[in-house]
Amino acid sequence: MFGLFKKKAPEPHLRKEIEVGEFRNGALGAWINLGKVDPGLKFRQEDEEAMLYAEYRGLPITMDLVQNISGFGIETTVPECSLLRAATVAEKAFAYRCIDHVCFKVPGVRGYFHPESGDLVLGVKCAGFEEQFRADTLIDLALFMLEDAVFEARTYLGLPAEPAERIKVEQWSGGYHFGEGLRTYPGARDAFAAYMEKHQGCEEISRDGDSVLLQSGPVQYEVRGFGWPSGFMVQVATRGFKHVYRDDERYVRVQERLSEVIRNPDRPDEAGRNYRGPLSSSILYFQPDGTLVLGQYGFGNTRTDANQQAFERIATAHMVDVYYMTYLAEELPEELYSDERNRPN
Repeated sequence: MFGLFKKKAPEPHLRKEIEVGEFRNGALGAWINLGKVDPGLKFRQEDEEAMLYAEYRGLPITMDLVQNISGFGIETTVPECSLLRAATVAEKAFAYRCIDHVCFKVPGVRGYFHPESGDLVLGVKCAGFEEQFRADTLIDLALFMLEDAVFEARTYLGLPAEPAERIKVEQWSGGYHFGEGLRTYPGARDAFAAYMEKHQGCEEISRDGDSVLLQSGPVQYEVRGFGWPSGFMVQVATRGFKHVYRDDERYVRVQERLSEVIRNPDRPDEAGRNYRGPLSSSILYFQPDGTLVLGQYGFGNTRTDANQQAFERIATAHMVDVYYMTYLAEELPEELYSDERNRPN
């Protein structure tokens, strides 16, 4: 009977035919290791800059070193779409709608215009990542998402574009959890939803193959999955901007306000929230029906006790997002934001 308890033989994990072990690491450590074993990634760091630069299949990528310690973040720029070069309201609306198009087509990707250059920046960011099992797999997913986002942006702009090659990564069915107890879940989406119920006072209302709907007080949170078990997005939505979505002038005014810092008027000394800031991980976009979506993307993997820490960071970031959106709704005039019950047709 003691044979049941004999040690399990080590299972090698290869990447590009090179042994990388379990790759249980934070994002920054995983990037450094990947640079050593993957010839497809070329890294460089400018002197005294807290940024890491890489090239992946011809796509220039930037990484903030600080953001990749406990979280995750990669970005790329689409200079063909520039807000500074938009001279008219119609041109500005066209540029902002590029963000809407990309974020709708590639869930989990965020977009904003760089405050200095005005160029469109696309990114995949997580407020929490911690040390994930096979972190290289999650990075592969993020790189694919970024490639896909650039394809969608260039397609929207009417530029030549090559579709991103669908990656083949090792996936694990089941075994996801949020760091407590023995119960596991089919994917990170379900594990995060369970975390929200246990630690954020949420109650599950419904679920289907794509999402889990949670309720906490007056707020409904949707936790979405995207075809692979390691990624999820938690989001809220409002229809309060629906009446301005197709009016370019009012739409641009809303987008410009969404790109500025939002503050609690009763606490002006607070730092506030900038959903579209370079340091933010918030995802903000309009769906084609005019619904505004505000969310946070997250990764999780099997056999990772640190998921709870990652989930806590993601949930906290999202709660802060929602907190400041209530002040924005109160600030805006009726012509820009209206409660659903009183919204003009």
